[in-house]
Amino acid sequence: MGSLFGKKKNKSQEITSQDRAILELKVQRDNLTRSRKKIELVIDKETEIAKQCLRAKKRKQALLALRRKKWQEQTLEKVEKMLTNVEEMTQSIEFKQMEKKVFDSLKSGKDVLQQLNKMMSVEEVEQLMEENEEAMAYQNEIQELLAGQLTQEDEEDVLKELDEIIEMAQDEKEIKMPKVPTKDPKKKQISEEEEEEEEATTSSEEEIEKEKEKKKTKVKHKKVAEMI
Repeated sequence: MGSLFGKKKNKSQEITSQDRAILELKVQRDNLTRSRKKIELVIDKETEIAKQCLRAKKRKQALLALRRKKWQEQTLEKVEKMLTNVEEMTQSIEFKQMEKKVFDSLKSGKDVLQQLNKMMSVEEVEQLMEENEEAMAYQNEIQELLAGQLTQEDEEDVLKELDEIIEMAQDEKEIKMPKVPTKDPKKKQISEEEEEEEEATTSSEEEIEKEKEKKKTKVKHKKVAEMI
């Protein structure tokens, strides 16, 4: 039952041999660091013993303490060399692990790039670019035709004609509208009679003038006949 409900371990969380090696190196590094501190304490202690022996005029004991100190110093040098080697090895492995991760990432990226390149061939890209260029050229040609179809002067003439049509339409509308009478009907009748009298007077005057012209013409004809 526990295996059914247990969580599966992620591959990224699995401990590899490289991880174990790094862990072991770090453990040894910590052990060497502790050993170095102990040796340093022993060296300090032997130095103090040698001083005390000299103050007590115990030369042999002082020399013995200094020999033990010298041996501890040599041991300390060996420990420090081992510690340096362990740290360098740890750093080298960690750096190689980082290089491996970068390499794997580059390899995965390369594989993805190859797959994407297979999805779009060079021929398809070239065809697409040509079609885009043709479409853009066609669009530019249409825009040039539309822009060059009418000049600025033509546009002004068109606007002027439009204004004239609007004015004509307004005039026709005003003509069709019935006029509201503003004068008295009696005054209108009197004015109409006066106009008729003026027209009659004018026509009679015209008839008189015509008669005079006829008489003049007859006189001229008579004189011409007498001369003959």
